[in-house]
Amino acid sequence: MPRFMFNKLVRDKIIEHQLAIGAKPKYKLLNKDQHILELVKKISEEADEVLSANVENVASEIADIQQAVDDLIAIYGLSKEEVLREQKTKKNKNGSFKKGIYIEYLDLDEDNEWVKYYRNNSDRYPEQD
Repeated sequence: MPRFMFNKLVRDKIIEHQLAIGAKPKYKLLNKDQHILELVKKISEEADEVLSANVENVASEIADIQQAVDDLIAIYGLSKEEVLREQKTKKNKNGSFKKGIYIEYLDLDEDNEWVKYYRNNSDRYPEQD
C-alpha cells in the first residue's frame, strides 16, 4: 500500500473525504500553539502557490490564505472588526502595498534613532559595510 507524507495542516473536512475514498490517514489534533504555528506555515505555503497559480486559480489560492488568516483571528479571540481597525490605522499611517515600492537598502546617519531598531532586528535588516 503506497504511503504519501503530508506533514501539514489540512482543511477540516479533508479527513472525511479521505476516509470516503478508502484511505487510511494518520492524523492528530493540534494544541493551540501548534495550530497557530501551522496556520502561519499554511499562509506561507499558500502564498507560494499564488506565484505558480494560473489566472483562473489565483482566487482559490488567495481564498486559502484568507481562510488561514480568519482562523488565526478566531484562535486569538479577535474580531474581524479589530483587525480591520488595525489595518486602517496602519494604512492611514504608512499606506498600503498597492504601489509596489521596494527598498533595496537604507543609508542612515549613525546618530539616527532608527539605527538601534534595525541593528536589533538584524535578521530582517542585515547591516552591510
